[in-house]
Amino acid sequence: MRKYWFGILQGLCSVFLIWRIFSNPELRDDAAKVFLEADIVWLFAGLATALLTESLCAVRWWLMLRLFGIPVGLGKVFAFCGAGLFFSLGLPGAAGGDAFRILYVIQLYPERKLMATLSVLADRLCGLAALIFAFAISVLPQREIFNIDPATNKLAMLALMILSGVMVLVFLWWLTSFNFFGKSRLPFKNFRDKTDQLTGIFSNLLRQPRLVVYGILISYISLMFHFTTYYWSCKSYEIPVSFVNILTIMPIIDTITLLPISLYGIGLRETLFKHLLGGLYGIPNGSVVMASLTGFALQAAVALFGSIAIPWCSIKNPLKPEDKPGR
Repeated sequence: MRKYWFGILQGLCSVFLIWRIFSNPELRDDAAKVFLEADIVWLFAGLATALLTESLCAVRWWLMLRLFGIPVGLGKVFAFCGAGLFFSLGLPGAAGGDAFRILYVIQLYPERKLMATLSVLADRLCGLAALIFAFAISVLPQREIFNIDPATNKLAMLALMILSGVMVLVFLWWLTSFNFFGKSRLPFKNFRDKTDQLTGIFSNLLRQPRLVVYGILISYISLMFHFTTYYWSCKSYEIPVSFVNILTIMPIIDTITLLPISLYGIGLRETLFKHLLGGLYGIPNGSVVMASLTGFALQAAVALFGSIAIPWCSIKNPLKPEDKPGR
């Protein structure tokens, strides 16, 4: 039971945040009204961009697998990513899906456990680099707009501090790859051993920088499709925002929802949408909350589609010569 306590706390936090949002009668009435008037055409457009987002993420991981010398075919990678995405619905957080991806690769190449793990970490680093880049070119040039509302200014600063903190941690991680760091001084032998293994990621990344650049570029494109999914969600409820408006707020929302506060970001994401879209552009709270929930629902629908890939992920290890019948 202990291993589930954190997920339970996240679920309770999501329930509390959603309850707090919908405890407003005016917001409930507005949300019910726009929900009944949703344009299904835009919802299908959002589903398509959500699917494109995950497809590009699969291509990105395929590149990282090649970088770490694991020759898994692109078709298998799509199957592994689809199945991992589906299982992530039952294991809160991105790490749940990542664990399944690693396990699938280890079934194919049991001698490359470390490389499989590092490929997923490199995949995540590419996504992080793309998010930082999107924040730098979409949010920072628009920083004056956040002075309109004190709450939005605080949220933008919080997102900036989170990304800055993550960048510092990655930099310190990179420093451990050098001999002068003095790993022998690190506490606990197991921790030192893990540090030695994981720092190998940087030497591999530097060995083929072209694949890393491709990975970051693909990550940025997939991030734009991800933002577009929420833009189509807004369009389905006739919310008068431009794509530039979505580009301004989404890097902040995606950054803050990285914090493991609520289950899948439910409740927290809607609260952020309410403050940012409502505070900056005066959008009614009910419409904003429904757009946020619908955007997540479209992503969850793609994750459910991932279950189709599960039959293609069952790998039968070939029999060794000594194990063949008659031997």
